[in-house]
Amino acid sequence: MYTALFLASLLAPTSALSNDATVEDLQADFEHAVACEEIDGRRVWKGEIAYYIQSYVYEGDATAQTDAADAVLPEDNTPETVKEFERACAASASARSSR
Repeated sequence: MYTALFLASLLAPTSALSNDATVEDLQADFEHAVACEEIDGRRVWKGEIAYYIQSYVYEGDATAQTDAADAVLPEDNTPETVKEFERACAASASARSSR
């Protein structure tokens, strides 16, 4: 699982954390999150507090080797964005249950 969690998601329109979630809360949530289907080639996970999407960290023009994910808080995003994450995780959940 990714070791770093970046909370400044491009998908989140605000920089404040919702529901009084702390960085530590989100990190713990991410560590127990369940993998979902990819969205646009980026890995996705579902936690109890938020969805998480693989982020890219750049050092100059090159992608850094650091693994990272952005927290996507449902209450900070549009309904369309949340539905996209729900679909990705529903597809993954149905694949797991049919095994």
